[in-house]
Amino acid sequence: MEINKIGVYIHIPFCARKCRYCGFLSFPGYPPEMYEAYVDAAVSELKSFNEGFTGKYTADTVFIGGGTPSLLSGEQISRLIDAVRDTFGIVGSGETDGVDADHLLPEITMEANPNSLTRQKLEAYRAAGVTRLSMGAQSFSDRVLDSLGRVHKAADIGRAFRQAREAGFDNINLDLMFAVPDQTMEDLEDSLRQAVRLGPEHISLYGLQLEEDTIFYEEYKSGIIDLPDEKDEEAMYHAAVKILTEAGYAHYEISNYAKPGYECRHNLKYWEMGDYIGIGPGAHSYVRGSAPAGERRSNVTDLSEYIELASNGRPATDRESRVVDSKSDAMAVFVFTGLRKLEGIDLGEFERRFGNSFFSVYKDRADVIKMYMDSGMMKLSGNRLAITEKGIYISNDIMSEFV
Repeated sequence: MEINKIGVYIHIPFCARKCRYCGFLSFPGYPPEMYEAYVDAAVSELKSFNEGFTGKYTADTVFIGGGTPSLLSGEQISRLIDAVRDTFGIVGSGETDGVDADHLLPEITMEANPNSLTRQKLEAYRAAGVTRLSMGAQSFSDRVLDSLGRVHKAADIGRAFRQAREAGFDNINLDLMFAVPDQTMEDLEDSLRQAVRLGPEHISLYGLQLEEDTIFYEEYKSGIIDLPDEKDEEAMYHAAVKILTEAGYAHYEISNYAKPGYECRHNLKYWEMGDYIGIGPGAHSYVRGSAPAGERRSNVTDLSEYIELASNGRPATDRESRVVDSKSDAMAVFVFTGLRKLEGIDLGEFERRFGNSFFSVYKDRADVIKMYMDSGMMKLSGNRLAITEKGIYISNDIMSEFV
C-alpha cells in the first residue's frame, strides 16, 4: 500500500494580547492552567486520527502556529510533537538539494513571539524536536511595533534571534510587515536591512490586510488611521523585493523569500494542494489522497466546545464545514494557489492529476493569458506557467481569471 505524505498543523490559540491588525482565531489573557487542558485536548484529537490514517499517511511536515505557541512550555510542545509521531510517524523529504540534510529532515516549525522567548525555553523547544523557528518580528521600529499593538520591542528580536542560534536553531524565519499605519519607506528598508544582517534562512513579508473584527478595521472605517495609498504600497513591495533578492534570498512565493534549500515545505503543501490536517479550534484540513479532488473541513471555533469534544474523543469538526471539491473547483484551486509560487504551475502535473490539459480546460482564457504574457506579466517556460516579478504585484487580478 502506498503511504501518502501529510502535513500536520497544530493551532495554539492563546496570546498575551490581541494585536491591532490580527484577524486570526486567538484568545488573549487565559491563565497557564488552560494551556495544559488545551494540550490534553489537542493530543486527544491527534490520537483520534489513528483510525483510518495509520498505515496510509505519514507526516513529513509539522507546523505549530497561533496565537503564540511560545507561551507553552517545552514539555507541552514535546507532548504535541510526540503525539504526531505516535499517530503518523514523522519523516523528512529525502531531498537535500545540496543543503546539509539536518536543515531539512524533518521540518517541524514553531511560531514564536520574541518577547516570550528565553534561552532556556529555546533549548527546551529544540530538545522537544522543533527544527524550524518562525519569529513574529513584524518591524524593527518601536514606533511601528507600538502602532501594530505588538507586545515586544525591536531589541527583543535580535536578543531572541541570537539566543535561538545559541540553542541550536539553524533554520529560522522572520515575519515582517509592510504598508501598515505609521510606517515610512525608510522604516521598511531599515527593518529589511536589520533582518538581513541577522541572517535568517527565511523571511516572510506580508502586506497589511484589513480584517473585519479587528481594531485596525474599526479605526480605518472611523477615519482614525490612514494607510499608504496603492502607489506607495507598490513602491514598498518592489523596494523589499530588491533588497531581499540582492541579499541572496530567492523570491519563491508572493510573500516569501528563502536562502537556497530553505523554502517552507509545510506552506508549500497549501500552495501545491498537498494533504494536511489541522488540529485545534478553527483549524482547517484538506485530504485528497490519490483522488483528483479532496475533502475540506474545519474544526469548531469555540474554545470550550473544542476542548470538551476533543477531550472526550468526539470529532471536533464543524459539520457544516465539510465540503468535497468538485473537479472544476479542484482545478481552479490548483491554478490559483500554484500561481502564488514564482515557479508557477506544472502543466504536466495538472494533466496527470485531472486528466485534462490545462489549455483545453481554460481555452476560454487563452486571450487573457496571451495578453498577460505579451505584457510580460506571465511567462511559459517549458511546461511551467508562471506570473513574473513584473506581474506579481497584481497577482490577485491574474489568479482570479482562473476561478
